Amino acid sequence: MRYTAILLIVMFLAGISRSAELAFEGEQLDTELGVGYAVRLIDMNDDDKLDICIVDQKRVLWLENPSWTEHEILSEGQTSADNVAFAPADINGDGQLDFALAAGWGGGKTPRGTIQWITSNKANGEHWDVHPIRIEPTTHRIRFANILGDDRPELIVAPLFNPTNRDGGVRLIALEIPEKPTAQDWPVHLIDNSLPVMHNFLPIDFTGNGQTDIITASYEGVHLHERQEDGTWSKTQLGSGDQDSAPSRGASEVKVGKLADGSRYIATIEPWHGNKVVVYTKDKDQPLRSLWKRHVLDDQLRWGHAVWCANLDDDADEELIIGVRDDANDSTRRGLRLFDPIAADGSRFERTVIDPGAVAIEDLAVADLNDDGKADIVAVGRQTHNVKIYWNKTQ
Repeated sequence: MRYTAILLIVMFLAGISRSAELAFEGEQLDTELGVGYAVRLIDMNDDDKLDICIVDQKRVLWLENPSWTEHEILSEGQTSADNVAFAPADINGDGQLDFALAAGWGGGKTPRGTIQWITSNKANGEHWDVHPIRIEPTTHRIRFANILGDDRPELIVAPLFNPTNRDGGVRLIALEIPEKPTAQDWPVHLIDNSLPVMHNFLPIDFTGNGQTDIITASYEGVHLHERQEDGTWSKTQLGSGDQDSAPSRGASEVKVGKLADGSRYIATIEPWHGNKVVVYTKDKDQPLRSLWKRHVLDDQLRWGHAVWCANLDDDADEELIIGVRDDANDSTRRGLRLFDPIAADGSRFERTVIDPGAVAIEDLAVADLNDDGKADIVAVGRQTHNVKIYWNKTQ
């Protein structure tokens, strides 16, 4: 009886470890980019198919599913070069999709940064109209999320660094859509101004109270930002970041994934624009608002630049998807890497290199593009100037 019980336990554990082998088939699209700064998968023409929307260095375009015909909605010269991030929402309340767009990206010694919103205008053919919102130097990431609990989302804006003091805090703000977005100033709500060199953030109901929180990745690591009843924001550190590296430190990307038992992990690239894939996990009896345990999954990359969490093999957990922007050497290439959780506590993941070298991945997005029930991956390149779909063939 004891032998049978042990055998059943061994068979059960073996079944957990034998998850489906991740398999993807790449398709290079014809579109050529300058720098594919950002990509989202959105139904642009109401045909119930997800299209590929890209913010390129000097234009904004979308590729129509399934022919991948290119449609340019913003051409060179309509915004200050160069475009860096965008966020979809119905901004003017007409029932049609609009984009907020961050442009005039100034990552160098002369901080620049414009925020505008663009909307379709049939009189202009496929090209959309541009409406300025404000100037916010070094704006790097933007995303809509309802953080005020009203009936419209706010535009969350994260600059990369403090324009006057690199060691000073970044002005993380929320812009409220006014009743007349083309004619009125967008009210500004300050979320935080204490964290230096922020690279990305994630709006998410992290605490489970029905309110949208914000997770940030900065030189100081990973932080949870929560809105209080009086409208102020609290800040709690969840991840230490890599504080031993120099000159860059901390973390630069952040996403939240799910483990098989339903608990969560936080995924980052460390240090800022760094060489490590890192996840943070919390022990079951550990308080949510505390420093989570740090696990380095991979330290063989150069300039990790895209992070996503999604279920790619229809099991109980979510895989970690990493885009690498640069080659470390001839044998350690840029491209696409996947990490599948193989330990119940999230301390170990199995790495699969899907495509070494083909795309210098600046950004990626994940969704089911061909309605086969499997999540596919779209990556856009920097030095490679390309767009590639990775079709999910996992059995």
